[in-house]
Amino acid sequence: MVATLLSLKWRLTIADLKRSVARLVIFIILGVYALGVVVMALVGLAVTSMVVEGNESITGAITIIVGATLVLGWMILPLLFFGTDQTLDPARFVQFPLTGRQLAPGLVLSGILGLPGMVTAILSLGMALPWLRTPWVLLVGLVGGGLGFLMTQVFCRLASTALSGTLSSRKVKDLTALIGLVVILVLSMAGYAVSMVVGILSESTGGFSSVVSGTERLAAGLAWTPLGAPWALVADAAQGRWLVALGHLGLTVVYLLVGLWLYSAVLSKALVTPVRDGSSTIAKHDSIARAGGWTWAQGNLLPVAAITARCLRYWRRDPRYLGQIPAVILVFALFSVMGVTMPLLPTGDTPMPGFLVTGLLGFGLGLTALMTGYVLSADIASDATAWWIHLATGIKGWQDRLGRVLAQAVWAVPLLLVAGIVVPSIVGGTARIPAILGAIFALYLCGIGVASIFSALIIYPVPLPGESPMRMKTGMMGSQMLSQLGSMTAGGLLGAPIGIWAIFASGVQTWLVLIVGLIWGGAVAVTGIIQGGRLMESRAPTILQTLIKNDSRERS
Repeated sequence: MVATLLSLKWRLTIADLKRSVARLVIFIILGVYALGVVVMALVGLAVTSMVVEGNESITGAITIIVGATLVLGWMILPLLFFGTDQTLDPARFVQFPLTGRQLAPGLVLSGILGLPGMVTAILSLGMALPWLRTPWVLLVGLVGGGLGFLMTQVFCRLASTALSGTLSSRKVKDLTALIGLVVILVLSMAGYAVSMVVGILSESTGGFSSVVSGTERLAAGLAWTPLGAPWALVADAAQGRWLVALGHLGLTVVYLLVGLWLYSAVLSKALVTPVRDGSSTIAKHDSIARAGGWTWAQGNLLPVAAITARCLRYWRRDPRYLGQIPAVILVFALFSVMGVTMPLLPTGDTPMPGFLVTGLLGFGLGLTALMTGYVLSADIASDATAWWIHLATGIKGWQDRLGRVLAQAVWAVPLLLVAGIVVPSIVGGTARIPAILGAIFALYLCGIGVASIFSALIIYPVPLPGESPMRMKTGMMGSQMLSQLGSMTAGGLLGAPIGIWAIFASGVQTWLVLIVGLIWGGAVAVTGIIQGGRLMESRAPTILQTLIKNDSRERS
């Protein structure tokens, strides 16, 4: 059964890559990138062997913490991105007379045939490389790495299968997908946060030794849990604690057997329990078609109000839309935190250059404004084939463009307003707030104008309604990069004169920057809405054909 499932996994993976050249190219690019990361990691681990002697305790502690993080990541991330890879979904085996005990070993081992599994397996074994100079410890490290990899797969399968019934709910899928995006964006700040904390503590008296002591205590606790037990083997062997190593080995085997037994049990239950798909109640009154109760809208403004009301609903409920808000916020937060905390980093006798801090803050605010305008570039693609209603009802292009802009402005304008006031207030630049707001809204409005054109010009595949926002579509990467690069570059160039003026403005000029920035950005936005609307009207049949192609290709 194990060989059959591994063969099935391999055949399904190859068949999926053969579906299109784009899939194969993306997989190759990701594979080359992963290979580069793995090679650099292995080289770094091997080089570490030169400084391990005398530092066995801290090296072993770091190994345990990293390994525990790896196991925890495999348990959590599949839950956050549920549905992104269901090649051997247990639900596919419900029609066969199989038990969980028969399927469990093969499903666990099948994880090595995917790209994440291969990378994890190599890095798990590579964590023994710091002990190259001690063959016996190296051998124990390889055994611990292999057991650690099995631990990641067993507990990953156990967690995802045990919660599969709950995760099948549409609302839970949307929530976990949104949480997953936030987790990834937060983790992008972890490296800077750790380096800053370590740098500050290393400069204080006894700070570094307290970090080492805390790391060792944390590792000692994790070593007796399923997260850290397999990785503790090499740490024990390196310090000559062979009896403790045997204890951790026995505990690791027990954890694996118990995990496999639990996985078999929940898998057996999943094979005979039908999955319930979440359903939503159909509204009796089509409030969207009635412009969301906006009775003031008459004539040409009625379609604008209807589209605005519908898009506001998307911004409240659709994770493909909601996921863009924390992305924008965390980009702003990343550069703001770096700019504010950078002067705290130890630089010896040389003070931190002021222009570097100001540049980081200014770049972060400008990039946030451009990204906020860019998020409209996938609105038509997110409608999928439902966009035919616009074509059938004769909605004008400018009405479509304006309705989407107004809905997005409901959250974007307050966010940018707060960002433009809070950041200069923190760093003591309140006198420059008008100029900063002028530059921010000039870049935002220019971004909106350009995005209104690009979204009608480039329709790239996006996850369909109800799918995980993390799912990559065939042809998505290249066309999305083209749209993003072109839209943000054009918006940035159009807003750059106001941004440059804001840098050097002072006194009364700061208010002139605000006024001119709003006028110039507003003119670009109006022009983009009008021209984007005309472009959408002229390309309407082509746009619908592209949307149908993207939908039918993925569903087939």
